[in-house]
Amino acid sequence: MAKNVILMRHGESEANARGVWQGIGSSALTAKGRLQAERAGPRLAARSIALVESSDLQRCIDTARAAGFEPESRVAWREGDVGEWEGRDRDYVTTRFGKELERLHHDYDMPVGVTGESSGEVARRSLEAVHELVDRLDEGQTALVVTHAGLIGALLRRLLDLPTDRRRIGVVSNTALCELTFRAGDAAIRTFNDAAHLGRRAIGSAETRLTRGVVLELVRCETSPANPERSGRRCRDRRHPGGRAEATWLQGGIGEVDEVYCSPSGRAAGMARMVFGQAPVPVPGLGEIDLGESSADSWPEVRLGDRGGSRVRDESRSGPGNTGETWREVQSRTSSFLGTLPDVHLGQRVAAVSHGGVIRACAGSVLGFASRKARMLGSLANASVTRVVVQGSGKPVLATYNTTGHLETDQHHLPG
Repeated sequence: MAKNVILMRHGESEANARGVWQGIGSSALTAKGRLQAERAGPRLAARSIALVESSDLQRCIDTARAAGFEPESRVAWREGDVGEWEGRDRDYVTTRFGKELERLHHDYDMPVGVTGESSGEVARRSLEAVHELVDRLDEGQTALVVTHAGLIGALLRRLLDLPTDRRRIGVVSNTALCELTFRAGDAAIRTFNDAAHLGRRAIGSAETRLTRGVVLELVRCETSPANPERSGRRCRDRRHPGGRAEATWLQGGIGEVDEVYCSPSGRAAGMARMVFGQAPVPVPGLGEIDLGESSADSWPEVRLGDRGGSRVRDESRSGPGNTGETWREVQSRTSSFLGTLPDVHLGQRVAAVSHGGVIRACAGSVLGFASRKARMLGSLANASVTRVVVQGSGKPVLATYNTTGHLETDQHHLPG
């Protein structure tokens, strides 16, 4: 069994509301921030949390309490010191320290705000803290940590060993949940930046209109008669009653989009029409992974990133007899699809209904993962939403992964 750690960012603080830099300084929650924490409470209560820790800064302690928990506070979970930028307006910092801001995305040893803590220092202390927390958990247990966006980002970059060439993951929203799963010391992202408890349209509430990029909502196909036992392009294409229910829950919760794309699969097209109320545009590059002669085999034999059985790898074929696609080929076609979006949809929000393996490959490509690191991306839930923001430069950022709040208990009763 796995051990799970949920990292939750604090609710909106007064500094957040004012749009100023906030590190180790004290800033109380706003009324909105407390409400955000209260709305996260029922989702967390359903998880039977065994241990609760938080940053020692008051905004995190207050968030945990508003969500219904009494945390053990630790300095290790404190936000990084932002030095001379503390309390400064973001426009001021962008104007005066633009080059330093750019360096933060790849130079993890640079002190933030001239005199502050580096991202690397934050990553090292938070990595030690998360391993200590995991050691305290029994198999199957879940811990909650209420902390800060900067720390979560630094920890994930270190834990996942992301390339340092540019930003590859988005900023975590207030009270969003990021869940990590640990098995035999190996970590995987189960959920990233899930704030669906903040409203029916929270799945698509942030960055829905960009002037310099495209928001892409990747929706995994609903449950099919083949899930989860069988996989690949040879799966039956008919829809499943349970899948129709999943599509219904997602319907109206994801918000409006400017265009809808889908895998050539009839199941994907049917779900797209049901959720978005319009005919989707089929894209071959979004089609299910070709597992060759393994396409009708059970998932345990072909699951991406597993150590045993047949795997989709960078160069080797996924199926027996040198049949099927390679991991690199799948990533190449999904990356090509991402690359076309800024030319057509700059400043717009679009959706694409595809398959679990394809979306994982796409997310892995955004993160710079070769096939050997695929296991660091947890399996996607049917009808989950993964958001990629493709910047005008063509460089994509993973904004959310495996958002599932709309599938949980009382999902139709989420506040508007």
